[in-house]
Amino acid sequence: MYEYKLIRSRRKSVSLQINDNCELVVRAPLKTSKKEIDGIVMHHEEWISKHMPDARRRMENARSITPELLAKLTERAIAEIPPIVEHYSKLMGVEPTGIKITSARKRFGSCSGRNSLCFSCLLMLYPKEAVDCVVVHELAHIRHHDHSAAFYAFIHEFMPDYRQRELLLKQMPKITDC
Repeated sequence: MYEYKLIRSRRKSVSLQINDNCELVVRAPLKTSKKEIDGIVMHHEEWISKHMPDARRRMENARSITPELLAKLTERAIAEIPPIVEHYSKLMGVEPTGIKITSARKRFGSCSGRNSLCFSCLLMLYPKEAVDCVVVHELAHIRHHDHSAAFYAFIHEFMPDYRQRELLLKQMPKITDC
């Protein structure tokens, strides 16, 4: 049985999460018994065992990213991502209102309601095929502001191997001095 941090609130269901510190966090409704929560945790031990090592690797990688490396990655992203956006935006027939590079650690990219794109400099740790995948994904949000079947059909028009590229993002990046 795993140790966990319990957070009770006015919610309807129990959820499990592995946080950035590799702690198992259980969120539960106020009246859920400890015995019931323990049972849910035991029922999900396989899921916890599968995801805990990934969380540990992410935590170790996060510590490896020094301010100097972050600055280098940001510099590279500023130089490399806008031309990729320009290439695919012409191909896809969409136009972002702006491009911003951040040091976000939880998401690779986003598209605002006003069609402004944001990309994490940490993308520079991944292969170019993965970077292109994120760019196409965010550009597709200009046409479809959701994750509908039409959204994915639009992506696949321009990147038939999207799913294979997306898998590259699930692998731990190699931290090196760029």
